[in-house]
Amino acid sequence: MSNIVRAGMQLAQLVVLTRFLSPQEYGLMAMVTVVVSYAALFSNMGLSTAFVQRQHISHEERSSLFWLSVVVGGCLMLLVIAASPLAGYFLNEPQLPSLIALVSTNFFVVALGQQLRMDAEKALNFRPVAVIEMVASTAGFGVAVFAAWLGWGVYALAAAAMCSTWITMLLCWAVLARGWRPLWRLRWSEVSWFVRFGGGMVANNVINHINATVDVLLGGRLLGTAQLGLYSVPRNLMFQIQGLVNPIFTRVGFPAIASIQHDKDRVRQVYLMIMNLTATVNAPIYVAMAVFASEFVQLLLGEGFQDAAPLLRVLALWGLLRSFGNPVGSLVFGLGRVRLSTLWNLGLLFIVPPTLWFGSLYGAAGMAWAMVGVMAALFVPGWAILVQPTCGATLWAYSRQVLMPTMCAVLAGGTAWLSISTFNLPWLRLGLGLTVGSVIYAALSWIFNRECMKLGIDFIKRRASK
Repeated sequence: MSNIVRAGMQLAQLVVLTRFLSPQEYGLMAMVTVVVSYAALFSNMGLSTAFVQRQHISHEERSSLFWLSVVVGGCLMLLVIAASPLAGYFLNEPQLPSLIALVSTNFFVVALGQQLRMDAEKALNFRPVAVIEMVASTAGFGVAVFAAWLGWGVYALAAAAMCSTWITMLLCWAVLARGWRPLWRLRWSEVSWFVRFGGGMVANNVINHINATVDVLLGGRLLGTAQLGLYSVPRNLMFQIQGLVNPIFTRVGFPAIASIQHDKDRVRQVYLMIMNLTATVNAPIYVAMAVFASEFVQLLLGEGFQDAAPLLRVLALWGLLRSFGNPVGSLVFGLGRVRLSTLWNLGLLFIVPPTLWFGSLYGAAGMAWAMVGVMAALFVPGWAILVQPTCGATLWAYSRQVLMPTMCAVLAGGTAWLSISTFNLPWLRLGLGLTVGSVIYAALSWIFNRECMKLGIDFIKRRASK
């Protein structure tokens, strides 16, 4: 429910703000987001992941970890503010330094509440975390719309991000602390293991993030803000869909796998179940985005973004392929195999950036197709290097989890497209197409992916009976 509400707020914000902001302003915010996201990789030195992976932590260790996170967050905020003029110079955008300085204050604020949230997730106590996230996202949406209405332009997006972060931190202390207060201590002996584990996470995340954001960096340098805005909006929409669906399973899967990390058979069963569940939910969404790209852009983004429709269609395919590999993080980090993930991402560093640079020579569309090609080519190597050695899943067992949902989604999407071919009104095409596609997909899934469907139905029944 938290992910649905947050995704709904993000979509509503996108629909409303594209009526106030131009593609150039969205391109500018995309640059800010990428620059700040690199600094965010060091925001807590991987300590949150180490906190969840370590099963037993004393009060003294937890206190030292808390203050270490706060110190790191504060120092990082100051460093990013000091370095923001360099980003503005490199990307040739004079507004960047002020925007980056504003958003970077979130590093310190996040550090004040991060450990409380991770402690609740470690205990699989997601209900209060979900409530906090829903309240914060709703408040952020309200601030974004009000600021855009006042004419703040791109600063409306920055204000929304800052508002959500502050509210999240305050509610974490009000709801999740449950009387806990950190001791005034920061000792190396109590944090050394966490820093070593987190250091591996930081190295892995830095390399992975370069691979994940190099398209925006290249776009900002080679395409200009207008083309980058047309590209970044559908790209971010794909990330929002992934942020809606995958964490429902992966945020639970990570601590669950960590708790059974010594039972390889159970780990394999849990991981394959997570893959199947994420693919079952993701496949129809991404296929629908590809089939009805023109209708989505016309109804949601408005006339100023019509040129983004072909990009949305290609990026939907990329998002689908990317969603298949996302759950592997729960597996490798739950088992503490950070080094394996780091080596994998290091290898990708020699493949992804050169491929995307070559694609960028053909504009935003070329870059989008390059991303699709990379994700398709990495499917089997990802299994051979990350999945099979850690949990023992065969290639067929691994592939089957995504093959059945994808085939059902493609057949449903094709049927839906044929059913609307005689209509012209965008809202009618989209509404009728989604209705027909949903019914066909549910029927096909019951035939070919029944085990997953039964699991979902049983879960809903259990929740309804409580």
